[in-house]
Amino acid sequence: MKTQCGFTLIEMIISIVIMGIVAGIVAIFISRPVEGYIDSVRRAELTDVADLALKRMAIDLRTAIPNSVRVDGTGRFIEFIPARDGGRYCTDFDTGCNALSFTAGGDTFSVLGPAVSVAQGDQVVVFNTGQGVDLNVYGGSNRRAITGASLGGTALTLGATAQSADTITLGGANSFTYASPSNRFQIMAALSAVTYACENVGGGATGTGTLRRYTGYGFFSPQTTDTDDLGAGRLLANNLSDCSFFYQTVNAANGLVSLNIQIRRENESVRLFQQFHVDNMP
Repeated sequence: MKTQCGFTLIEMIISIVIMGIVAGIVAIFISRPVEGYIDSVRRAELTDVADLALKRMAIDLRTAIPNSVRVDGTGRFIEFIPARDGGRYCTDFDTGCNALSFTAGGDTFSVLGPAVSVAQGDQVVVFNTGQGVDLNVYGGSNRRAITGASLGGTALTLGATAQSADTITLGGANSFTYASPSNRFQIMAALSAVTYACENVGGGATGTGTLRRYTGYGFFSPQTTDTDDLGAGRLLANNLSDCSFFYQTVNAANGLVSLNIQIRRENESVRLFQQFHVDNMP
């Protein structure tokens, strides 16, 4: 009869104790790198969210109609009107084209250079300096609705899709008050103003604020910060613990926009700051 061999209870306990000690030692060396990896992944996610939001804003703001950028007193709301297209209009000094009149309504004028994109409901803006009433696009005195357009002499049927045009017809009885020194004009879509808003910014371990983009609302003069007036905004970023905008007019032709965002999640935070130039030559 063979003798059966096995572990005694004491041997099993000693083995479990030894395995526990080894596992504890291994865990000490492994936990730090694992925690560091998790932290780096979290920081990368936060950086990506903030960077994408700032890039989207920068792309948007670079299309702003000259001198249409404005920031409210709290630095939480930045508004502008994007231009669909722009160019130079024909004047009385140019030959072989229809000049833009500054004395009567219902004008048809020729576009100098490449054709521009126009769609139903678009408006033409001339010499927006953002000053007073006559030179402020939000007030409406220096913008007029496009009622017709043609390309190469062929009339276009304006619809929702933008089309190329080299001749534009304006409606309304009003006329532009001032001409652009460089004969420039911009084309904007109706109800095209855009607002980026930092809302409910703050928080402790995790930020409570959001960054939203609003558009499709009416024009307000002065600027509004009431989100009920702005409609439904689209979320760009959340978990914001800090968010602010700053706009500075450098000179008559240039402006500087500063964007600051801090995102905090689970006691991990990332702050990104970006500045860029906007063209204010009207």
